[in-house]
Amino acid sequence: MRFSNEKIVGKSVLPDEAIPLLEGEGRFINDISFSGMYHVAFLRSQYAHARLVSVDTEAARAMPGVIKVMTGAELAGKVEPFRSMPNRFSGGESVQHWLAVDKVRFCGEAICAVVAEDRATAEDAVDLIEVDYDPLPVVTKAREGEKDDAPRIHEECANNHLIKREYERGEVDEAFANAHAVVERSFHIGRKQAMCLEGRGCVAAFRQGSFKLSVWMSHQLPYVVRHYLAKHLKLTETDVRVIAAQTGGGFGQKASIYPEEFLCSYLALQLRRPIKWVEDRLENMVASTHARENDVELKIAFDKDGHILALDSDIWADVGAYSTYLWSAGMEPLQIAGLMPGPYKVPAMRYVTRGVATNKTPVGPYRAVGRPTASTSLELLLDDAARQLGMDPVELRKRNLITADLMPYRNANNLLHDHVNYEACLDLSAAKANYQKLREEQESAAPNGRLRGIGVACFAELTGLGTSTAVGPGTLLQPGRDAVTLRLETSGALTIAAALPSQGQRIATAMCQVAADELGMKLEDVNCVTNDTAMAPYGFGTFASRTAVFGSGAVIKAAQELRERLLALGAHLLETPKEELGIVDSAIQTLDRTKSISLANLAEQSFFSAKHIPDELNQGFEITSFYDPKFGSFAAGAHTVVVDVDPETGDVEIVRYVAVEDVGRVINPAVVEGQIIGGIAQGIGEALLEELIYDEEGQPRTVTLADYLVPSSMEIPKIELHHANTPSGAIGGFKGCGEGSIIGAVGAIACAINDALSRKGGDLQAFPATPERVLRALNVEMRDA
Repeated sequence: MRFSNEKIVGKSVLPDEAIPLLEGEGRFINDISFSGMYHVAFLRSQYAHARLVSVDTEAARAMPGVIKVMTGAELAGKVEPFRSMPNRFSGGESVQHWLAVDKVRFCGEAICAVVAEDRATAEDAVDLIEVDYDPLPVVTKAREGEKDDAPRIHEECANNHLIKREYERGEVDEAFANAHAVVERSFHIGRKQAMCLEGRGCVAAFRQGSFKLSVWMSHQLPYVVRHYLAKHLKLTETDVRVIAAQTGGGFGQKASIYPEEFLCSYLALQLRRPIKWVEDRLENMVASTHARENDVELKIAFDKDGHILALDSDIWADVGAYSTYLWSAGMEPLQIAGLMPGPYKVPAMRYVTRGVATNKTPVGPYRAVGRPTASTSLELLLDDAARQLGMDPVELRKRNLITADLMPYRNANNLLHDHVNYEACLDLSAAKANYQKLREEQESAAPNGRLRGIGVACFAELTGLGTSTAVGPGTLLQPGRDAVTLRLETSGALTIAAALPSQGQRIATAMCQVAADELGMKLEDVNCVTNDTAMAPYGFGTFASRTAVFGSGAVIKAAQELRERLLALGAHLLETPKEELGIVDSAIQTLDRTKSISLANLAEQSFFSAKHIPDELNQGFEITSFYDPKFGSFAAGAHTVVVDVDPETGDVEIVRYVAVEDVGRVINPAVVEGQIIGGIAQGIGEALLEELIYDEEGQPRTVTLADYLVPSSMEIPKIELHHANTPSGAIGGFKGCGEGSIIGAVGAIACAINDALSRKGGDLQAFPATPERVLRALNVEMRDA
């Protein structure tokens, strides 16, 4: 069966007839199934850069079980492609079609979609499609790509700059001219993958009546997806329902908008059947956003006492073939540059930063966007400066940290530091690690000729960004306020609804705890729904370490109003002044505990026996509150790491790891511990193992877990975790804790490795610190196997 009735009807991409559809259920996308559901597979480009001369789909269309084959040429004009938003720093427009039209720009870009009765048939049909490519010159390195004679990825983008910004604040030239010492360093960090346990996927379904389009997908921002689905498919937002099913990891990779899920939604509307697509690991490696791959040239001016006078940086970010839809190509380069000062006092700073298009998978947000690069390059240079100035690395950092007595403190990057204690984090980290003893024993401690290194890294992590803090120019999504609804059910149980889906952070658990504490309810009486646009008030979703700040802040606001209503009605029913009542264990009781009424009884009377209750006391028990913390809150930390480096093999072993963090008021200690240790684990992978490698033709060479190495339990040491928490200025005193630890991990490990290598005159400038790179840093001759 084939369908050829694709057309725009009125203002929406809807065919003329409708087939009723039953709802589907499932914990994860892979579990969701419908009767009569079709499956999609994609033909992806085998070239990094080529013109599409022809695409022959006849054999695939003729295959039994194939429902439809769609090419980019057939789709063009029916839907709006993804376009980057112009801004004062953009180099030109990046247009990404849902299926490639005329040209492919990275290996793995989707060219055709095959719809079939099952996934196996769809994949077999993909193999029958013949594509005639005309290969074009390839760009694989950012610095090469910005040269005047480099091939253009997008004709409109001169020098392949998808974004470029120059910034200067303070007397930079004067500071360098008068400096006692100027220290310079080059730094490179490799390309990364979020490597979620569960890849992307979706089920899109049409339904006559209610929601025309329902989409179950593995995503962090359900309401944002709903908005752009409606925009691109010419529907009203009330026609679209997005359910973020249980999500097996996100880390930012599932916070972008991709062509595949939108195309599946379009096909569901056209074919009147549920459409399912779940990426396999190979697709995930080449088609889901990458991260990092940055080059930094950094220099800092110091006075004779080791105080920073000015910072000057040149930054190149390889952002791949397109400006990632929603977040733009500016995420990495702008955040690296803008957040470079971290927790240190920087009176003057200057930078030039660029996002350069290459023929690689587009780059999108990944845990602590830009900060590991910024922090690690700075921390390594601080160690270099300590050696040059003859100072201890910890002492140099202490002299430059923003101290509590200076707060609120506005740095040269125009960010305001307040309600955070960087110095306490460093002091506690050094004390818990027994830093002085580590230094004293450093020469004799390492066994069997190994080189022992000690690394310390401090970081600042801006969390809970509100409307007054822009994510970056060109970003379609600027964070705003979030809402939470609290509803007391007739049973006396409490339901929380918020558009803040979890990818493993136990977001619902945290909000339930906060609500139970504020309302005096038993935790088991509180339930939370966080993943369905049909059930939750509008919210921006889960990203940028914001849910504890936004979600819990809104819960507190709503709970305070709900508490007042409950106590007012309780006072009437118990014939007791409201001031003499409290709520304990889901019951309203007098302070002397002589009279009480359960919330279940109160709700029962409110809903079903309200005849004798005055109207002003029975206004309902459903409250929606919005919260916007405006400027966000700084979290912080200081990590101390001890490593042993084998100069014969290049192997790096983490001997000890001490982490101290300031994450504000802690809601659930186990959740916080899991978030911090998880970030450290990913930081270990970033510092030592993980790297996506492309050859000179733009072909990815690390597309399986046999080639792309992630840390296992064998590489993760015991993490000694401590806290130096300072409540934030936000409601509840909360801060985010999901991203900071990866910043400290990469920096501290890198510093420890270079501290070890310095004992043999070695210096490592490119990470991850693979054995080969370590040996080259020691000038060990490499022999071919």
